Amino acid sequence: MAEQAIILIPDISGFTDFTTTTEIDHSAHIITELLELIVNSNQTDFTLAEIEGDAVLFYRTGEPLTREKLIHQCLNMFSNFHKRLMVIERDTVCQCGACQTASNLTLKFVAHFGHIKEIKVAHFVKATGVDMIIAHRLLKNDIDSDEYIMFTEPCCDAVGHQNSDPDLSWSKSSQHYHAIGEVKYEYARLSDFRAQIPTPPPPPRFVVERGDDNLEIVIDAPLRTVYQTVINVDKRPEWLEGVDSINREMTSERINMQHNCVFMGMVLINTAIHSDFKEDGAIYSEQVEMPDIGIKINVHYEFFPIDEQRTRMNFNVNWLGAELPDENKKGMLHGQAVNFENLKRVCENNPV
Repeated sequence: MAEQAIILIPDISGFTDFTTTTEIDHSAHIITELLELIVNSNQTDFTLAEIEGDAVLFYRTGEPLTREKLIHQCLNMFSNFHKRLMVIERDTVCQCGACQTASNLTLKFVAHFGHIKEIKVAHFVKATGVDMIIAHRLLKNDIDSDEYIMFTEPCCDAVGHQNSDPDLSWSKSSQHYHAIGEVKYEYARLSDFRAQIPTPPPPPRFVVERGDDNLEIVIDAPLRTVYQTVINVDKRPEWLEGVDSINREMTSERINMQHNCVFMGMVLINTAIHSDFKEDGAIYSEQVEMPDIGIKINVHYEFFPIDEQRTRMNFNVNWLGAELPDENKKGMLHGQAVNFENLKRVCENNPV
């Protein structure tokens, strides 16, 4: 039996087409993170129907929400979305196109009211009906903005027409679709509301405290290439000898991201703690915790361009007072020197 329902589609757009594996992976990580954030921002008992590419399909049967509550739900998702983008921009250590343009992503909302029918496909419940088709068609329209809330006329009839939100200015328009006809709607651009979203606080100031042990290597590859290869966690098994597996958070590389590396049977917990990238010199720092032997160390990778095609990389270890015999420290450094020869080979032949 068909039921009346509010259909709500938050839709993300703004990523350009990327070509490198890293950019494709990181754009997927970022979009997935944002879609999960939108789903977790659902505070008004919408049912998650499905994820469709870069959009979320919600519906809510029963007594319609008030207009005020529906607007508030959209604005809450929108605010959380842009706050997260600002945090990603603040904390990213990656210089790939996806990470560097994440702040260009936009979010719009289409809300429609009509009849849906729930059908069961295998273990899943799917909502279907003409009004679902209308809501999807409305994602393509002539509104001269990338970020807005759209309520169709049937949605306004259900939730109310009176506009009480002082932050939004509503306009009326319509769209004609083949086989559907004219669909009337109201919409409010979200640019002014977005400008009011507070920026996150800056991260705590990080002071690079170097230790006494250093390694240095010259790599015949541009600085950006070497930096990107080092910070790319998925690439590490290609140059870290003895790595059995890497368990990582499925996000783009950023400050406080952890990955667990199983090295010679021992778990290493790596956390990105600092990054400062410039074309004339860059630094990337991680804290490495070895719970099996009860120590933490900080490691710093510093990159200096020799010319456009060669980079000098310095590796520094701050043992943070770890009580390790000198021969153990020398053994670790020797192993890292072997790894850096592998890194040199990867950067010169199969870089990120």
